[in-house]
Amino acid sequence: MSPYIFGVILPLLVTLLVRNKNPPKRRGVPVQTSGEAGLVIRNSRLESPVQSAWEGVATLAELFEEACKTHSERLFLGTRVVLARELESGPDGRSFEKLHLGDYGWLSYDTAFDVVSSFASGLAFLAHAREERAAIFADTRQEWFMALQVLLPG
Repeated sequence: MSPYIFGVILPLLVTLLVRNKNPPKRRGVPVQTSGEAGLVIRNSRLESPVQSAWEGVATLAELFEEACKTHSERLFLGTRVVLARELESGPDGRSFEKLHLGDYGWLSYDTAFDVVSSFASGLAFLAHAREERAAIFADTRQEWFMALQVLLPG
């Protein structure tokens, strides 16, 4: 019995001794955040955190608007129309839905910005307050993304 214990305990002890010798690598930079010492995860070669890659852009809403101005003619959102749905059952008895999809229909940045602006105007017309909550009930589609752009703070 003792050779088995020796064969189990010795590798375990060696592993624990070797493991504790190397200090864990820190991938962050120690800084003062909100008055308390903390560890910020960022590139240690930079003196301060990057605020924004674009001048004057501080929120996601401003970033969307800037992207729409810069790339107004480029294609932005694409969806495919569902042509047909089939229910197929597998050999194990489970059924799954098979979709037949058409070609992509694309919206440009400019068109998407017009839709977002119109939706935002509609919410303002309905007296939706700026800090008031809203819920989006939708499938993952381009309309969901555009509604999200309207509801982003900023």
